Amino acid sequence: MSYKYIFTVLLIMLLLSACSREPVTDTIIIPDANQTPLENSSSKPVQVKTIYRVPDYFSNIGRILGWSTQNAIIASFNSSEKVRLEQLPYPFENAKAVDSIDRVSYDSVVSPDGKYMCEISFLPDGTIVQLLSIQDGKKTLISKWSDSTAYIQNVSWSANSQYISYLVNRSSDREQKGLNSTVHIYNMSTQKDNSYQLSGFQQKDTLIRADVANNGTSVLLQSYQTQHEQKKVVTMTEVSGNTLDIQYEREISGDHVSWINNDQFVFPGSDGSLYEYDRRNGELSVILDHVLSFAFSNDCKNIAYTSLQDPNIIYVGKIQGRNILHQEAVYRGISASALYWSPNGKRLLIQGAKPWDTAQSSSASNYSEEALIVELES
Repeated sequence: MSYKYIFTVLLIMLLLSACSREPVTDTIIIPDANQTPLENSSSKPVQVKTIYRVPDYFSNIGRILGWSTQNAIIASFNSSEKVRLEQLPYPFENAKAVDSIDRVSYDSVVSPDGKYMCEISFLPDGTIVQLLSIQDGKKTLISKWSDSTAYIQNVSWSANSQYISYLVNRSSDREQKGLNSTVHIYNMSTQKDNSYQLSGFQQKDTLIRADVANNGTSVLLQSYQTQHEQKKVVTMTEVSGNTLDIQYEREISGDHVSWINNDQFVFPGSDGSLYEYDRRNGELSVILDHVLSFAFSNDCKNIAYTSLQDPNIIYVGKIQGRNILHQEAVYRGISASALYWSPNGKRLLIQGAKPWDTAQSSSASNYSEEALIVELES
């Protein structure tokens, strides 16, 4: 057999073997010319763009209520005749009166989107809870109470500005069983005010606050409870018919708790840690240590907080899951009493006390109120 014949047979076998294999392909993705790659905002470091000083009279004479637009803050001013409103628009130098509203209650609460105010007004014939449009002054009655034993308190908004919650406590003799208090939730879309009884609470428990989630059915209750030796407790509840059923309880420290979403909320623990609870899996996690006060932006992408270790520094961090990233000090030298995020989360309003220089007066009046606005890089 010739070598030429053998070579020809081997070549044919090699070619047949190659043809029987699966083809090998490489995928090449060519991006669209108009497509811009998505960028994760949490990957950007926190950077301060500008700091604006709020006029002294706005923080010392007025009561700052928060943001009325992306570019304006609002405050109430108490006079001998009435309580008036003023706005301080960008660049936060000159205030102007809110002419659409001629009179408000001093403790009115502004919605997170800055469009409405909710107030409790005490009238000769009863107590009303009403809604006011900051833009045109239109009033909407939420509820009216002619019963002198009903005490309405602590209005709060959901983060999406769609729900209002408040408490109604009775000063009359309590029933033998249960707590004689109700939680009310007002729906902005349907304009309906629903009342809910509390199950699982005891007669001597004292309810102090209710915070509704964006779904309008989950509520965080703060109370002093008998079974916890009158310590402050946060209770996660869910609407079931005409009652609020308890799902989770925990002793807390401080006055502020906050929803992250409809299933997760955060609260300050007695050890100074900021805890996050997730009812979907029952997990409890520490997200920050040594926290004195805190405030989430409306979209819960940013958090502003102060530390027990140095309460005169304001920090801002970005939230990713259960982690706080890029924690940076955005201002030093003020003991914050209130933190307000603008509706778009790009500006932080800080109000608090600043000590005078120690070389000056050492009297009890050596503290002055001030407010400032920290604008962050986009």
